[in-house]
Order: sequence, then C-alpha cells, then structure tokens
Amino acid sequence: MKVNVILPCGGNGSRTGLKINKLLAKIGINSVIYQTASKFYYLECVQKIIIPVQKNELDDFKIELKDFEKKVIFCNGGDTRTQSIKNALELASDCDVISIHDGARPFVTEQIILDSFDKAYKFGSGISGYPTTDTIAIVQNGKITSHPDRQCVYNLQTPQSFKWEKITKAYSLIEQGQIFTDDSSVYTKFISPCTISLGDSSNKKITFKEDLLNVSNCYIGVGYDTHQLVEGRDLILGGIKIEHTKGLLGHSDADVLTHAIMDAIFGACDERDIGYHFPDTDPKYKGISSIKLLNECLTIIRNKGFEIQNINGVIMCQKPKLANIIPEICQNLAKIIQIPTDKISISATTTEGLGFVGREEGIATHCNCICYKVN
Repeated sequence: MKVNVILPCGGNGSRTGLKINKLLAKIGINSVIYQTASKFYYLECVQKIIIPVQKNELDDFKIELKDFEKKVIFCNGGDTRTQSIKNALELASDCDVISIHDGARPFVTEQIILDSFDKAYKFGSGISGYPTTDTIAIVQNGKITSHPDRQCVYNLQTPQSFKWEKITKAYSLIEQGQIFTDDSSVYTKFISPCTISLGDSSNKKITFKEDLLNVSNCYIGVGYDTHQLVEGRDLILGGIKIEHTKGLLGHSDADVLTHAIMDAIFGACDERDIGYHFPDTDPKYKGISSIKLLNECLTIIRNKGFEIQNINGVIMCQKPKLANIIPEICQNLAKIIQIPTDKISISATTTEGLGFVGREEGIATHCNCICYKVN
C-alpha cells in the first residue's frame, strides 16, 4: 500500500491566543507540527507528506520540518480548509490511499493511523472516531428538542483516509460556496457513506492554549547493562550483527546496548526495568531478538502517553573497534524508535586494559534517555 498524507496547516489558530501559529508552539522540546509529522514520516507505506501553509509562514515551517524533508512537500494554504485540501490533492500521485490529518492533532498513535489506512484500502474510507460517552441533545432556540440515540453517535477525528481516486473525485464536485467541516462530509455527500476506523479520546486536537499545558514535562532515565563475551555466540549491538571472534552471553540475544536503552526508557517512564517486563526465567524470551523487546518497550511507554526525545549511550568495549559501525547502529535504532538519527548519540570507549572490559571478558553499556509526556 502506498499512502500520501495531507497535513493541513493553513489556519492561524487564533483561538489559542498565541502570538505565533499554534502549530509552531512547543510540546516538550519540539513543535506541534513536528510531533504530528513525525507520526507519519517513519511509516514505510507513507510516500509523501503534503502540507498546505500560508506563504508568509512557509520559511518557518520549512525550518521546523527540516528533519523530514525527504518526504515533506509544501503547497499554498487556501482561504478555507477545503481549498487547502484541494491544493494538496493536486500534488498527490502514485498512491493507493490519501490520508488527511489535522496538523494540530499531534497525539495520534501508530495504531490509529494504520487502522485508518487499512480501512480505506479495503473499504474506500477509514474515518477515525470513537463512541461518545456523553448524553447528546438537539437544541433549538435555547431549548432541547430531542435526544439522539447515544449508541449511534461518534466523535469523529483524524486521520480520515480514502482511496485516492474517490476522494479526488469528491473534492472535484464541490461547488462554490459549499462548506464542509471535515473530509468525511465531502466523501459521504458525493461518493458513499464512510467506514469508521479506530479512534481514541487521547487523540485530541490543539485548539486552546490550555491544550498545550501539562505536556512539556521531561523525564530522564538511566540504563546500565553488562554481558560476558564468550565463543560461539553472535555479537549484537543496537540490533546490528558485528563480526568478532566472540559474542555476548545471555538469555536473549544479549544485545547489551539495546538492553541499556530499554532500561533508560523504562526508568524515565516509571516502568521498572527490563528484568521486570521480560524476565530471563521466561522461556518465551529464550534467544529472542532484543529489538523485538525494544518494540514491546515502546508500545508500553507510548500507551502511557510518553514519547522519546533523545538517547545518549556509551559502549565500554576493548575489542572489537566500533567507530565505523556506530553510524549504522544509530540509523537502525532511529528507524525503530521513530526519532531522527541526530537524536541518538552513541559513543564507544575502551577501559585502557583495566577491569573485565579491559581483559576482554565482557562489554558494558551506559545510557541516558529523555522522554516527555504528550497526553
């Protein structure tokens, strides 16, 4: 499946009361739009991220999203959201699915995104939403006139994904003066009823200044691990197999670097340690790739609303020399964790022949991690 994503950013966000476009406001260390774009950029099926912006803000957005320039394309933002989407659709090409997501909705999860893509690919549309828990009333002239059945009422969100040719046709049929509040309304009017996909109340949209509060707390975690070097085992560091006469001994693949990173992540998010989550007494973890465990670790902390800002680690190893392999390790970890490569810094050092590391009996790693909570 090939997907083009549209992130409309043409509004001014006046309701937040900020002096800048709310999409350029910070959540943690990065901006709202940076957080939103990052959720799509690392998905392999996403080919383009098309972003309509106002001309006077184009340079600001280009600077903010320079980490994603391989996939991001900018176009002119229209006077209305509808016109912005039309402009973006002109740049969409060679894809199966168009997914439209609010630039101001940075808390979306990968699960929500992929379910929307999948529903669109299978059924023509996938509209993120979840059932309302409130009593709903129709009000006219200040009086409640009726109460719709709550079981039939959903809160709609984005992403809203569609077959490329169908949403393009729907937007081409909009007449001058017609107003639509979202893309599902356009599709329903001109094509067919939409299919609902996974949504969640945590996938909120930044609308008011208060929505930016309490999301800037950063948390620091520290991880440390050691494993013995023995013959007959592979040497795996950061998910990369390294040629050496010895490898690391352990219940899993003994990837000592990835273990320290996981402990740092868990520590920052108040989630105990890897021994608690993946005990070496459990046979199902026998020989398992530590990268698989890292993916489980990321799911655990993201379900709590945490994201990773950056990772710094040091590998203490007498032999082999690691300087040439470290860039590959960083690229591999960045792809898995879904953060830019320059947010992962790994270094290596010897211990000048001292201790168990110096005697080439084992490898030790130390890692620091900064996480931040987004919801």
